[in-house]
Amino acid sequence: MTSHARIGSLFVGGGPAGLAPLVWAARQGLLPQLAAQGLVVVERGSSIGAGALGGYAIGSDTLAETFLECLEGSADPRIGALRDHPASLAVRACAGGSVPLRLAAAFLDTLGAAMHAAILAAGGEVRTGREAVSSRRLADRGWQTVLRSAAGTETIVSRELVLATGARQDIRSLRSVVVAGAPLLPRLEHSVMLSGDLLAAGGLEAACGRLAGRASPRIAIVGGSHSALAAANLLLNCPRLDLAPDALTVLHRRKLRVFYPTAAAAREAGYDDFCDDDICPVSQRLFRLAGFRLEARTLVMRALGIGGLAPEPRLRLHRLQPAAAEAGARDILDRADLVIAALGYQPNALALFDREGGRILLGGTGVGGEIEAGAAPMVDRACRVLDVAGEPVPNVHAIGLGAGFVPHGPLGGEPSFRGQTNGIWLWQHGVGAMIVDALLADRKESVHDVAA
Repeated sequence: MTSHARIGSLFVGGGPAGLAPLVWAARQGLLPQLAAQGLVVVERGSSIGAGALGGYAIGSDTLAETFLECLEGSADPRIGALRDHPASLAVRACAGGSVPLRLAAAFLDTLGAAMHAAILAAGGEVRTGREAVSSRRLADRGWQTVLRSAAGTETIVSRELVLATGARQDIRSLRSVVVAGAPLLPRLEHSVMLSGDLLAAGGLEAACGRLAGRASPRIAIVGGSHSALAAANLLLNCPRLDLAPDALTVLHRRKLRVFYPTAAAAREAGYDDFCDDDICPVSQRLFRLAGFRLEARTLVMRALGIGGLAPEPRLRLHRLQPAAAEAGARDILDRADLVIAALGYQPNALALFDREGGRILLGGTGVGGEIEAGAAPMVDRACRVLDVAGEPVPNVHAIGLGAGFVPHGPLGGEPSFRGQTNGIWLWQHGVGAMIVDALLADRKESVHDVAA
């Protein structure tokens, strides 16, 4: 096992979330300060940038131009120079709507290559082809992280850790997810499919294969997230599926909300199912965080009869009620030929150990998503990783899908919002700034010593 000199900050994961704080730092001219303390980014793939994003066969849930905003006003010329890159132009061609994630991934890989060069030029390091295995806390509050690669293992000692290790869906977790009075597994083991598998490249073909030979198949989607509505859109638009009226049911716990730029715009469209707490005090947007956007928004509006849009006869909504009154939901699930579980993600948390070698149990390691909403978040309001007791783990931050961060204060968001939100714009702005500020803070007055 080789050893690496002590550094200031170790970023574990170089996908869209892990790269985001560094993009913010580069735009603000702060990357040299981070690198001066010692900066290393480790990524198990062959390059930093898109991560697994390109493996999904759907469009983004944010406007295409959101991806390109990071190219403007950058102190680092490498980033601004990407404005006319073919990958950027392909995304810009989708302005005003969703961008296919394969195009977004190509852009993020291009941005990742520019950031790789910027990090090296600032004096930092990027180490690809390495997977972080575990990290152990040292007596001086630093962390010793073990990396594994084809060449063997090595360790890096750092003062700070930033975890951007993504999230996953685990079919085994459905054994503890209770819907309509019973766990989804093993009850529906012959019909259930994870939404992530459906939305991935080849997933729709796999779903059609499972439904082959079934005339007018019935499909149930469990969950009220963007993934649930993206799955519904994918299935409804598939020419290989002959779906009859009411053939596809979305079972959801909370009300499905619709985003509007202002409350006035919503009322003008005839949508008034909201109150003042549903309006973001910073942007004045209605359901800024909870509301569906783009294709998912249109589908929800059609299902709810909002804005005069024609209904989608093949789709129906079923709001889940207390277990005692859920015979209807049980019947929907039992009769379905295919059940899509869109119940959120669990973080791929790096294994952390204390000074004595004991495992530090982290928050957010339970099943995530709408149905089991009681799972603790992985991070607090400052993006600090929490242990299972809700206490910050010293000098460890996390960002990305499954982390459980909820915007607050100047970051905006409606007061009524419950849950977590993810998005590259937020990661590259307020959340990224929060993490970089913490990493650059004086050691004696570190943000880790301030109460949440």
